[in-house]
Amino acid sequence: MATKKAAKGARRSKSWKDIDQDVKAKSMSSTAFKRRLLARCRRVGYCVAALVAAFFAGKLLLMTEDVSAALTKAGRALPIKVVEVESDALSRDWIMSYLGVDREGLNLLEVNLKALKVQLLELPQVASVDVARRLPDTLFISVVERDPIAKILVEDVERGRVTLLVDREGVVYEGTGYDAKRIKSLPFLDGFSLKRLERGFERVEGMDLVDRLLSEAREIAPHIFQTWKVVSLGELPKLIVKSNFAREIVFEPRAVDYRKQLSELDYIIDYHKSRSYRSIAKVDLTMNSQVPVVPTSLVR
Repeated sequence: MATKKAAKGARRSKSWKDIDQDVKAKSMSSTAFKRRLLARCRRVGYCVAALVAAFFAGKLLLMTEDVSAALTKAGRALPIKVVEVESDALSRDWIMSYLGVDREGLNLLEVNLKALKVQLLELPQVASVDVARRLPDTLFISVVERDPIAKILVEDVERGRVTLLVDREGVVYEGTGYDAKRIKSLPFLDGFSLKRLERGFERVEGMDLVDRLLSEAREIAPHIFQTWKVVSLGELPKLIVKSNFAREIVFEPRAVDYRKQLSELDYIIDYHKSRSYRSIAKVDLTMNSQVPVVPTSLVR
C-alpha cells in the first residue's frame, strides 16, 4: 500500500525534472502531405516539359534544315515566272532590265537578293528597297524613290544642259521616269556651288527650309506658288524667291511657319496689281509688321 501511495505522489510532483523529456515528432497531417506531394509532382512535370520541348525543338531544327536542303536541291525546278515590281517613277521594264532579271531561265532560289538590293541602292534616285522571294515562282521588288522638290540646271560637256533633281534631304540626282509636267512645275535652285564627288554630288544645305516653304506655299497659296521660278540659297538661312510678278521675295526662316508671310505677300501682290503695277522689284518679308516693298513702273 505504501508503494502505491508513493507512486501516486510521484505523479502529482510539479518539478520540471519529473517531466518526461522524450518528445515525439508530431505526425504530418493529410493536407500537408498532399501539398508536399503536389509540389514534388510539379517539379517533376517542369523537368519533363523542358525535356519534351528540347526534343521537339531539335526535331524542328532538323526538319527545317531538311526542308531548306530540299528547296535548294529543287531550285532547278523553280524558274521565275513572275516579277512583281512596286515603284513610282521607275517602270517595271526599266527595273527588270537594270537588274538583269528580264532573262528567261532564272531560278528563284539561285537569285542573289542582297546583290539586287545593293544594285538598286546605288541609284541616287532610290531611297529604300525590298527584294523577296514569293514561292513558288515570283520575285518581288519594292522600290521607294526620292521625292524631288526643286531642280538644278547644269552644263555637261557631252550632253550640254542637264536638269538635276533635289529632294528635301538635299540629295542631288538625275531623275528617271518622273512625270514631265511635274518636273516642269518645280522651281530652280541657285545661289550655291554644286560640288561633284567621285560618285554623284555633295548634298545641298538648307533644303529642309526650302521644303517647308514650298510645301506651305503649295498648300495655302497655290496661285502664288505657280509663279515661282527660282529659289536662291545665297543668303541662308533667308530664302529669296524669284517669280514673274514679284521679282525678289525675301522670306524669314525664324518664323514658326511661313503662313503669315505668305498671307502678307498675297495681299501685297493683289494691292499692287489693283494699282496697275506691272511688277514688284522686291518684297522683304523679314521685317515683321513693316514690309518694305520696291515697286517698278506702272503699266502704261
